[in-house]
Amino acid sequence: MNKVFFFAIVSLMLVSCGNYIRIGDLTAISNRNLDDSQNYVLLKRDVEAIAKSKNDDALEQAVDNLTKEYEGEFLRNAKIYVKDNGKKVKVIGDVWGVQLTNVNVSTNASAKIELKIGDNVIFRRRGKLIEGKIVGLNPTSVIVEYGRKNKKVELKYDEVTKTKTE
Repeated sequence: MNKVFFFAIVSLMLVSCGNYIRIGDLTAISNRNLDDSQNYVLLKRDVEAIAKSKNDDALEQAVDNLTKEYEGEFLRNAKIYVKDNGKKVKVIGDVWGVQLTNVNVSTNASAKIELKIGDNVIFRRRGKLIEGKIVGLNPTSVIVEYGRKNKKVELKYDEVTKTKTE
């Protein structure tokens, strides 16, 4: 009986220690006044901040941390979690703010590029640009030979860039 009681107490302590308790969901939360004339846009989705405080302002700090980090004004779809009697707060939500730069730039490039065996190409491998030569073609990929040891790799067509043949 003592062993059962001991294991029950230990498991209860392990479950309660270190876990956040979800205290609610908010449609929007902000520490600033919002300007109705501004056009707010979604800057970052599902981000998280954790803040601790002895002054009972951990929620305010967590919201400020998120809005400052992503240069936003407020959070939407916020989930609030509390730990350690309110001294530690976790906030997860979508950061909204004013779009300062034009990130929705769309470009179009169209060129007819024909790849054939023997063409020189460049491709990215482990973060580095590698030069190689096409030695085979498939309906969905090319086989490129590269390096001093004539290694071969199969790449999709959009992973290679044709270079000038000299």
